[in-house]
Amino acid sequence: MKLDNLITQYLYQKKRLSLPGIGTFTTDGPAVKFENKYDATISNDLIEFVKTHTGKMQSLALSDLESYIMLNRSFLNIGKALYIEGIGTLVKTKEGLFDFTPGEMVAERMEDLTAESRKPSAFIDETRYHPENNNRQKWVIALISSLTLIIIVWGGWRLFVNNSTSTNTEIKPSEAHADTLVILATDSMNAKPDTSVLNAVDTSLAHQAPAVIPVATAQNSQWRFIIEQTTNKNRAYKRYNQLKDLGSKIEISSPDSITYKLYFLLPAMAADTARIRDSLRRFYDSKKVSVEQ
Repeated sequence: MKLDNLITQYLYQKKRLSLPGIGTFTTDGPAVKFENKYDATISNDLIEFVKTHTGKMQSLALSDLESYIMLNRSFLNIGKALYIEGIGTLVKTKEGLFDFTPGEMVAERMEDLTAESRKPSAFIDETRYHPENNNRQKWVIALISSLTLIIIVWGGWRLFVNNSTSTNTEIKPSEAHADTLVILATDSMNAKPDTSVLNAVDTSLAHQAPAVIPVATAQNSQWRFIIEQTTNKNRAYKRYNQLKDLGSKIEISSPDSITYKLYFLLPAMAADTARIRDSLRRFYDSKKVSVEQ
């Protein structure tokens, strides 16, 4: 059974559906409402619902839901509309919130929601069994990764230019840091990143050489920008692997074997760490980003 159909039926039965990172849907019967607030984690009831109606293990049901939410959120962030049959359509506004247009509620019973009786969906839990769907999904992920890489390279170049201007000295590139991740930096007069760059940047830049990255010195040293800290080992490594698959140079450490930290190791001026921290928090939708030297 398709995952988006299960989500729709869950909303009809439970009257409330919260998708972390997207928002919360509610219904009183004839209409569906939406608010941008959402729960921090996927509810156990939703995981159990998917597990029951797909026959999968709980871990696989959770993995399918996380992949569904992450891929849909990526589409919304690049300006694509998200349509969920029986619920409605979401579109991201210029203010960064999601605008919801209710759709027509479906009246089919659970046993009638088969793959033959419903229109195909771009997000189904059966894709792993169909090579053609897997190829399409890989192409979409590769495209999103390429756009992300372009923005990172552009942001690194802007950060390098700003640092060079402020110190009035020439900074030479270091081969030892050629593969270091360059984060999305913003101009000092505009602290909010411009999401329109996703559509404006020429994709051909993805094949050019990476931007020059400053060498770590006494004034411009290495910093750890921690985007997530958790005591849940499975959660930490799952998030780490997801970011690695998208091409991020994320690193992970556990100094006490209890707390796991996901971080980027970057060269930066001390005065720029706050701006870089805020850019990472917005870019990776992280509640809190801390800095360590």
